[in-house]
Amino acid sequence: MKPSGVMGSAAGWVMAHRGSNRARNQWTVDLLNVQSGDCVLEIGCGPGLALNSCLARVDVGKVIGLDHSQTMLDQARARNAEAYRQGRLELQLGNVDGFVVANGGFEKIYSVNVVQFLPDPATTFQKLYSHLKPNGVAATTYLPRNKNPSRVDALEMAKNIAGHMEAAGFKNVRVEELPLRPFPAVCVLGER
Repeated sequence: MKPSGVMGSAAGWVMAHRGSNRARNQWTVDLLNVQSGDCVLEIGCGPGLALNSCLARVDVGKVIGLDHSQTMLDQARARNAEAYRQGRLELQLGNVDGFVVANGGFEKIYSVNVVQFLPDPATTFQKLYSHLKPNGVAATTYLPRNKNPSRVDALEMAKNIAGHMEAAGFKNVRVEELPLRPFPAVCVLGER
């Protein structure tokens, strides 16, 4: 999904205002334990909700939002205008495949509602691992979007993601659940 035009703007508005989406974004940042000096990357930053939560915690580090939709980047820039003007927030158009790390890596990398759209999760998690500094943490949060999704679906997907992360070299991989109705959001975290 690559939101654009009027419909893309509307989709961004919905993402920014839906309570469960706001909760997933905040929860993910909380799980990462983002600190003041961290360098943080969000894959698929959308309208910038989680970026806003990171920026509230990072005052001397750097927060980078990556998205393949200019519409989403425009909304993220507007939502976080002051941090963008101050240079604490950088926004980049693109995806993980073409992303080049110029600063030596990140303490935290995360995505929310992105992993289910990845064409090659194994390769993506290998790239994320290579972009993390030693002891860095990566997290991916999602809700299953199949027909009639359930907690079982969410946990089965978590098992699959954890396998990709472990194969990429992540250690201490763990699964967390955010109780939502009718089924939980799931976050899979791993350390370098």
